[in-house]
Order: sequence, then C-alpha cells, then structure tokens
Amino acid sequence: MVKFLGFLDLFAAIILLSIAASVKVPIAVLIIVPIYLFLKSWISILDIGSMIDNFTALLIVLSIFFHLPLWLLLIGVVLTGVKGVMSLF
Repeated sequence: MVKFLGFLDLFAAIILLSIAASVKVPIAVLIIVPIYLFLKSWISILDIGSMIDNFTALLIVLSIFFHLPLWLLLIGVVLTGVKGVMSLF
C-alpha cells in the first residue's frame, strides 16, 4: 500500500513539473490529484508528509487560477518527488 501511495506522490510531482514547464494538463487531473492529496493527508494530519501533501495540493489548485513562480513549483516538485521515492524504498 505504501508503494502505491509513493507512485501516486511521484505522479503528483510529475503533474507539478508539467505545470512548471507550461504543459497543458487536463483540468480533470488538476481537480482529482489535489482531492486525492488532501484525503491522503488525513491519514496522519500532523506528519511532515501530510504537510507536504497539503502544500502540493494547494500549489496545484492555485495553478489552475494563477501563474505561480517557477521556483515555488520546483520546491513542490522536489519535496513531493523525494517523498514519493522514499515511499518506494
């Protein structure tokens, strides 16, 4: 189960990287992924991993409405990517 969640974290990191690279991401994905991240963060609400999930979900939601700075998106990519890779091992 943890490895599956790790793959989904990597998928969220790829979504953020796509947004940073100005690649068109389907709006359904931009809605479903943050919902998944918010729900997953309720597993352990005070954990640093849950805080990263909430931060990533917030970045994805805000990117729907605003053009976010590249550095902010890359911070989210790195945090979520590292979290996903660590879940795989």
